[in-house]
Amino acid sequence: MNATNRGVGRTTLVLVGLALLALGVGTILVQTVPWAASTWHDWAHVLGDLGRDAPREASVTAWTWVLGGAVVLGVLALVVLTTLGGGRTGTVVEDDGSADGVAGAVRIDAAAVQHALSSAIGDLPEVGSLAVDVYRVRGQRAIRIRVRPRRGASPRAITTGVEGIVEDLDALLGDRLPVLLEIARGGAGSGRTDRVH
Repeated sequence: MNATNRGVGRTTLVLVGLALLALGVGTILVQTVPWAASTWHDWAHVLGDLGRDAPREASVTAWTWVLGGAVVLGVLALVVLTTLGGGRTGTVVEDDGSADGVAGAVRIDAAAVQHALSSAIGDLPEVGSLAVDVYRVRGQRAIRIRVRPRRGASPRAITTGVEGIVEDLDALLGDRLPVLLEIARGGAGSGRTDRVH
């Protein structure tokens, strides 16, 4: 659950993969095929146009390509970096009242919901420890509850208890939020690996 743009990520992976593939194939061709080696040496003379002794027109053209490529890479890097992230959000509900024709705005902070859920779920006798996080997924807010049960506790009892608490939260907020419940395998202090159920 995160806010990373999948399209941008996949496009970046495809472009990087194609660039690495072309680089690898080019390296093999230069080492094994004579015409590829001579073509590479011809293209390498273009790098001389970046030097101090190069003619002005050739130097301007070469530097334009280099700087243009750097700008394109910089813009792509900014796009990727701005879409990366854990997807966590600071608010659970935001309503300006325009849909109901009511003046004013309502904003419920994620910390309040996290505290309320942690307190209510933490009181269940089957729960050893838990973590509550609020994420923005595809433009919608969702809650992830990760529970580590006490040794010997029934996952069904935990699920039933958490469902009741989440229903109460939905009634309180006036909105039904998607909730992901993760129950870690094994009790507190168990050496077993965690699995999501």
